[in-house]
Amino acid sequence: MDVYFISDNALLSMIGETVKRRRISARLTQRQVAEKAHVALSAVGNIENGKSCALGTLVQLLRTLNALDLLEPFYREEPISPRAVAQYEKKHPARQRVRNKLTDTNSESEW
Repeated sequence: MDVYFISDNALLSMIGETVKRRRISARLTQRQVAEKAHVALSAVGNIENGKSCALGTLVQLLRTLNALDLLEPFYREEPISPRAVAQYEKKHPARQRVRNKLTDTNSESEW
């Protein structure tokens, strides 16, 4: 399924269904999840019905349902190939400091 051809509302509905399935498989009511996640009961219902919500609210619900794994693509670190690093370093060499030729290093300090 190509998600780029799905409307935002349809994606929100899919996310809501996933949250609802996780809640039901955990054998929790919406009220129990809301209390454990410290969010409003209406927030749980809104998410499950495919309505917009704050990202923080979604994270709290997923944490409560032990479902943070659903967000893994957002925090998974992709390995960088050594070749990509070498190419980057070739295009962006390390900056070097330039000494100021005007300062006399042999002069005595006023201190």
